[in-house]
Amino acid sequence: MLTTKPTTSLRWDVCVLSAFAALLLVAHFLMGNGYGFHRDELQFLGDARHLQWGFVAYPPMTSFFGRLAIALFGISPQVLRLPAALVNAVSLVLAGLMARELGGGRAAQVVALLLSFPLALLFSSVLQYNTFDLVAWSVLILSTAHVLRTEDGRYWVWAGVGLGLGVLSKYAIAFPLVSLLAGIVLLPSQRHQLKSRWFWLGALVATAIAAPNLVWLARHHFMTLQMEHYIHLRDVRLGRGDGYFTDQVKFMMVGLPFAVGGLIALLRSSRFRLLSAFYLGPFVLLALVRGRGYYLLPAYPVLYAAGAVGLESWLAARAKTVRGLVYGAVAMAVLAEAGAVAWTYLPIWRPGSAAWNWQMKNNSDMENEVGWPEFVAQVAAVRNGLPAAERSQYAVLAENFGEAGAIELYGPKYGLPVPISPVNSFHDRGYGAFEPQTLIVVGSNLEDESRFFESCSVVATVHLPYDVQDEETVDHPQILVCHHLKEPWPVVWARAQEFG
Repeated sequence: MLTTKPTTSLRWDVCVLSAFAALLLVAHFLMGNGYGFHRDELQFLGDARHLQWGFVAYPPMTSFFGRLAIALFGISPQVLRLPAALVNAVSLVLAGLMARELGGGRAAQVVALLLSFPLALLFSSVLQYNTFDLVAWSVLILSTAHVLRTEDGRYWVWAGVGLGLGVLSKYAIAFPLVSLLAGIVLLPSQRHQLKSRWFWLGALVATAIAAPNLVWLARHHFMTLQMEHYIHLRDVRLGRGDGYFTDQVKFMMVGLPFAVGGLIALLRSSRFRLLSAFYLGPFVLLALVRGRGYYLLPAYPVLYAAGAVGLESWLAARAKTVRGLVYGAVAMAVLAEAGAVAWTYLPIWRPGSAAWNWQMKNNSDMENEVGWPEFVAQVAAVRNGLPAAERSQYAVLAENFGEAGAIELYGPKYGLPVPISPVNSFHDRGYGAFEPQTLIVVGSNLEDESRFFESCSVVATVHLPYDVQDEETVDHPQILVCHHLKEPWPVVWARAQEFG
């Protein structure tokens, strides 16, 4: 049963929830330093060195926090992932506070937090824009819940903060926004929200926060939307959205009965029914556009919160021993799920061990964290083999953002120049201070590059430690040396923009 008045102190609730959320930080420092940077993180690092209000592949927030972390503490996977751990710890506190807004006591709040823990653990395993997307959804949903409980329209301003931060983190914030607006219009009991000056002030706050990125988008001809359309078509072509419905069951695991019960409770509550739109709307919209299963994950904490309040209400009339056994069983089940997440998604195994080999085989993301320093060393070896006359006019061309980021990060150790790349925002940085006549090309193949250069040859093949099979060793293992573009550099570069 969802009630309308919290029964516990907000200050103490935040303290208790923060203590539990700190477990995520502990897990991060113990297990989050990993095998190395993920391919995507190398792109974030590259963009972090060239901060602006937007990038071709994503909004600016992820790279901004990456830049802040490495500026304070230096460059390492553990440091780069620190913002992810901190932000996800905040998301856990917000999940508990959602239960509080629905009338849940401290037990319900802790259960909601624990149910969200595997999700937050997954999102803090690498620095990614999903990290900040989760907290943006949570701020939006929690603020809306407070408005519904108290009828205090001032909290629409905080909802606007969540929306604005969402735009700066990931444009998928459009899904909960559209769903919220549709819910307000379709529910007669909520249409009065549209007449509230606070509602429109919240919209103004969201616009103000997002404005710098929106201006950047307009000045760059909304290239990010073009890129996302390209990536979406690629994902559909590769069947990456085919498991959308089964993914929901896989990702929920222990939380499944709480999510189902929580959704039913929200739908039955006249006061909080609008909150169900934050799940039902994105669920339907993502299914229609054939989105990937994990896109919906930020919608689950509110269902867990409602389900946790329902469990607490059901247990209220039971004996203390029964309550202890049930809550203990929930905690153990969540810890087991967190262990499964760690086994599969966290970089915790000794390279070359049986568990490590299993992880590499069953989780393609993990192979993207291995071998980047060795890859750059092989590129440097190719440079060392160039005739002395060619080294004064050479460049390294990377046709993959991970390779470009790796060479930019590890290349200075070998005296390699900053790479050039046509992919995403690397393209905006141009082809350098001079027009290179000799290029070391990675991430491509001889057939494709021979169309653009007067001569190309394969001079090496990428080999990574422990026989890791990733894009570099499987899809484009050739390292090429090419000479002299067939057309002028400005002409070629003007049409070279690629998405990845």
